[in-house]
Amino acid sequence: MAEPYSNVYALILAAGGSTRMGQPKQLLRWQGRSLLERAIESACRVLPERVFVVVGAHELQIRAAINLDMVATVRNPDWQAGIASSIRCGINALPASAEAVLLMLCDQPLVGSTHLAALLNARRNEPDLIIVSQYHLSCGVPVLFPAAYFERLRSLTGDKGAKPLLREFEPRVLKIPLAEAGLDIDTPGDFEQLTGQAWAEE
Repeated sequence: MAEPYSNVYALILAAGGSTRMGQPKQLLRWQGRSLLERAIESACRVLPERVFVVVGAHELQIRAAINLDMVATVRNPDWQAGIASSIRCGINALPASAEAVLLMLCDQPLVGSTHLAALLNARRNEPDLIIVSQYHLSCGVPVLFPAAYFERLRSLTGDKGAKPLLREFEPRVLKIPLAEAGLDIDTPGDFEQLTGQAWAEE
């Protein structure tokens, strides 16, 4: 599966402080693995040896708990400036040969490699379009950006991620239904929804 995407890279944004969660959500465990491990494994299945992970807050805890040898890590010293700073760090770390980037979060545990492959497969016929996940009445990550948009990704600021670009270039956006992406884990309530169990402080 990987060969048609030899110049496509996955970029997992995992630098946030998890302030609403109260502990590093990257390390929350579900079905035997942490959320970040699950995201890494899914990305590596479709883009082996082409996965970058941006770390920032809780970097030492993450490195102590997770084997990151199978990915390239990028440190974002300005993670407190918002998710856009992590996108910039990640884009700047990609090789010059990169033709597209698959932006991912570490807190969408229902998104697996099959879902990521659906986005990549859509690129076969529409390599110049932004390929975005559609869920509920919105759309967002995971999202595949061609290299033509890298400079615009570098220009992002604040904590809104790439949403402004999706609105600006809406005619160039291909939406792929992905209901599973609608659940992201930001609060203890979100995690309770995922696990079906009451939240317990550790």
